[in-house]
Amino acid sequence: MSFYVLTNQGIARRRLSALGLMLAAGTALAAGTVPHAAAAADAAQELQLAAGRAPIELDPVTVLGTRTEKTASEVPASIGVVGQEEIKIRQADDLGDLVDDMPGVEMSGGPRRTAMQPVIRGLTGERVVLRVDGARQNFESGHRGRIFIDPSLLERVEVRRGPASSLYGSGAIGGVMEVDTLSPGRFLEDGEPWGGEVGVSWESNGDGFGAHAIGATRLGANAEALVGITGFDADDLENGSGEAIPYTADEVRSGLAKLVFRPAEGHELTASYLQFRDDHIIPSAANTNTNSIIVDRKTDQKTMTLGWRFDGNGNPWFDLDAKVYRTETALEERRTDTGRFDETDLATTGIDIANTSRFQLGGFGSHAVTYGVEAYRDEQDGKRDGDARPQYPDAQQDIFGLFIQDEIVFFERLTFTPGVRFDRFDREADGLEGKSDDAVSPSISVAYAVTPWLKAYASYAEAFRAPSLTELYATGEHFPGNNFVANPDLRPETAKNKEIGLTLSEADVLTSGDRLTGRVAAFRNDVEDFIEMQVRFDSWPGTTTRSNVQDARLEGVEFELAYDAPLWFATFGAARIRGDDRTEGDPLGGLPGDKVSLGGGLKFMGGDVVTGWRMVAHDRQDRIANGETVTPGYAVHDAWISFQPSDGGLRGARFDLAVDNVFDKTYRQALSELDDPGRTVKLTAAYRF
Repeated sequence: MSFYVLTNQGIARRRLSALGLMLAAGTALAAGTVPHAAAAADAAQELQLAAGRAPIELDPVTVLGTRTEKTASEVPASIGVVGQEEIKIRQADDLGDLVDDMPGVEMSGGPRRTAMQPVIRGLTGERVVLRVDGARQNFESGHRGRIFIDPSLLERVEVRRGPASSLYGSGAIGGVMEVDTLSPGRFLEDGEPWGGEVGVSWESNGDGFGAHAIGATRLGANAEALVGITGFDADDLENGSGEAIPYTADEVRSGLAKLVFRPAEGHELTASYLQFRDDHIIPSAANTNTNSIIVDRKTDQKTMTLGWRFDGNGNPWFDLDAKVYRTETALEERRTDTGRFDETDLATTGIDIANTSRFQLGGFGSHAVTYGVEAYRDEQDGKRDGDARPQYPDAQQDIFGLFIQDEIVFFERLTFTPGVRFDRFDREADGLEGKSDDAVSPSISVAYAVTPWLKAYASYAEAFRAPSLTELYATGEHFPGNNFVANPDLRPETAKNKEIGLTLSEADVLTSGDRLTGRVAAFRNDVEDFIEMQVRFDSWPGTTTRSNVQDARLEGVEFELAYDAPLWFATFGAARIRGDDRTEGDPLGGLPGDKVSLGGGLKFMGGDVVTGWRMVAHDRQDRIANGETVTPGYAVHDAWISFQPSDGGLRGARFDLAVDNVFDKTYRQALSELDDPGRTVKLTAAYRF
């Protein structure tokens, strides 16, 4: 059979065998940048810019994979990117709405937004590094969730799947999730002194109402500022059977302030302040279906960053990115029955500096050497009715890391990337034994450009996770008849990951102005010294302690494929993950079922109107650990339409209508104990000025 490909030079007829075409299609299955629904908004770039819209990036530039700017198809790792256009199209309530069709990525915790945690390739909790504008989000406390953010203030979300400790240190066993907030330049057209956006939204399920207001201005010739506020209120959600999902009502307020200053050519200084507040009635164990302890919770998280970027201004020895940050997370919980008052606080203060030097070494290739330092301190404090709470003890840890990586390119086609990081961590708690340890995390990858549009890669990476302060030092009562026992001798968890993959990125494939992107990756991740909570009753009272008791193997395959043309688009994604407890020989718990996602849509009126459909299906998950329950398979369909007039009296306005869970399916994700919401109609009207 024949396959016709339009190139930039014209029509080139490429004859492929049926097997060859199948291989090409399979290898295409997924740019870590798969635009998913975002591809729908890729109308003519001029029209998008005229309407105040950013063009869609089917092969976007990312720094998450290597800490150097590359298109996602060039990165020898699995990278997923969600841009702001897709965030708007999905009218996302939380991060789960943005990654639910990304292969290998889930959000656990169910529909309670302050109980969510990312799951990457079957690993969750502190086995995933979370960063907001480069600031670590290290909060972890029982069943209380990890990341608290309103997607209305986000510019993009990037996910690196697979171990990445050689660049990101402790916790990157499963991967890294990086969230970037809005920048003032997005709202400032050329020459305009100010701009912004206001909007309102409504959701049928829970009768939710939201609003946002964002303003940006120029402060002279070299500075810009942005201020944004958002709010959202909703009642309890309902599942597809019309039954209330308890304690899912929310009252959320968020704010963002950002200043960008360019004092000299090549230099950019950024200061930002992000705050999230949520006030709701919720179980203390918020990511479970246990309703025995109900609390009035106030969640307050602040993230403050100072950044300096220097692109070298023509000097190849400098490409600097430096950040100083502080993240403060505070939970206040008052029991509704007894009035008991708990305070749970964690503050992370850190610095992250990376520089890239580029040079040639004759016949030894061109080099991009990235090196840097990261240091941060976690300080946690727990109170119960004003007294120390040993279940969340006063403690602190200091982590210091040095890293270096060299991207070596030979003959413009072969890239060899070795890297290594050294980390030192010291922990201490009031009245308990301190502990120090260190870890070395090497990595290496090889990538080869088979053709200008097809690349193959193989990689090996080691990663680690230092035990958390709570895992090391928790004491006091766990529940009546059972007490926590501290274990300051916990060893770090370690991982060794092998991965092979193919990436594809080609423009003008079937018609002028189209693009095809894709990725297929297979991996095996061996994790040793898993830290597990062990509850025993061989004495009275019983004990709960954490121990290194488990070795695990996770392996799987991920596929992604996206095609975008001037008049239509289509996407496909799939993931299959298997995990085994190699200590006991049982299936590993906490894994999602096999996932397939499909999407597509049409563009009308020069891209002013875009409509689309998306389906995400999970297979039945009956390969479970002891104590888990079988999750039936399900498929959920979403539909949406977006209208953004590029000229006329409505220029600057935007209207988004979506129906999530079109067929009102009652279902539960494998990583949740609660049902997900039933049919939800979403409507957003916004105006950019």
